[in-house]
Amino acid sequence: MFQRDYILRMIEELGAALIALRKAIFGGTAPAGEVEDTLRRAASGAGMDIQLARAVSAEALPAMVAPTGEVEPARCWVLAEALMTDGVYQLELGKHDPARSSLAKAAVLFDLVGPGGAFLTGFPEARVRIAEIEGLLAEIGELPGGIGDG
Repeated sequence: MFQRDYILRMIEELGAALIALRKAIFGGTAPAGEVEDTLRRAASGAGMDIQLARAVSAEALPAMVAPTGEVEPARCWVLAEALMTDGVYQLELGKHDPARSSLAKAAVLFDLVGPGGAFLTGFPEARVRIAEIEGLLAEIGELPGGIGDG
């Protein structure tokens, strides 16, 4: 019980750090080293390497986060937040292809935790995050089909 509570607290802290980092990225005050370090820590806390998450296809990601078919919602949420933050960062750097890729993967993961699913205290519902991602993708002129259809 204590170990699960500790893990959930750690995941909530990572999620909050990612949200703060996204705000700093939008505000233009996030140092590149801090971005990469936070993304690495968050993905690691979710049981994934950020470089691997960037490299795999959006279609392959669900099998990697739930190899037994069972999704651990909090970990999936943190990885989705990390990929969303990575997408925002890539977008701010003017790297549209990596931004599209990370944002699309984040949407897939948010969709896994369900429309309306918010598993961390004080976090918005998955459909809110998916709508944010759709807005970001629309800004760069490409909205992949199927995002948020679940």
